[in-house]
Amino acid sequence: MPGAPSIPDSSPFLDYLRDVGTMTGMKQTTQKMADTGHVGSARAPRTPPAQRRQLLLDAAERLLAEGGSDALRMDALARAGGVTRPVVYDHFGDRDGLVVALLERHAARVRAHVAAAEVPGAPFEDELQAATRAYLEVACRHGSAMRALVSTQHLSPVTEAARRSNWDGAAAHWAARYRTHADLTPRDATALATAHLAALAALAGSCIEGRLSITRATELHVTSTLAALQSVSVRLKELRS
Repeated sequence: MPGAPSIPDSSPFLDYLRDVGTMTGMKQTTQKMADTGHVGSARAPRTPPAQRRQLLLDAAERLLAEGGSDALRMDALARAGGVTRPVVYDHFGDRDGLVVALLERHAARVRAHVAAAEVPGAPFEDELQAATRAYLEVACRHGSAMRALVSTQHLSPVTEAARRSNWDGAAAHWAARYRTHADLTPRDATALATAHLAALAALAGSCIEGRLSITRATELHVTSTLAALQSVSVRLKELRS
């Protein structure tokens, strides 16, 4: 018809309709959508699963930072990540699985940053200072999301167990280091390490809120930790004599 708009022979939408026009095409299109996680053209390049997982965790942290724990829903993550909900469930299973993945990712960040800051063979005080600063730097960089995530009122038994496992691992590490520096029993060293980690988390909160600098928080934690180790060690020696 003269003046009528021409209909293109090919477009992503027309290709999609042709694909789903047969049962075989529908199955192939459904598989491609599951592989790519995209709703729309089946020609979208596939994102490697490991990369897709990291992108979804990035999106989850943004949701937490912007809206708190209540904003972390599987449907909201699917929208934020530009994927279908089945893709999110395929990666994490359920919301608890997502929270555990976020906790493990944050713990891995802390361990990696602390390890990079440490100098082999350095004195205990230098090791403590480097590790403290490294922890606070990670906390300030990702702290808003993590603080929203670990509010105890939002943790299920599964996610609390994951949080506790990471916490206990850090406490065990520092308890072992304390015993190389001071004359402490394993129980006392673990108790002190647990208390000091709680204090450090509180200092990190002050840094995140802008009420304390990382440098000042590091000084406070290192000074108080060294003083406590010295005081307890001396007191225990007096009790034994």
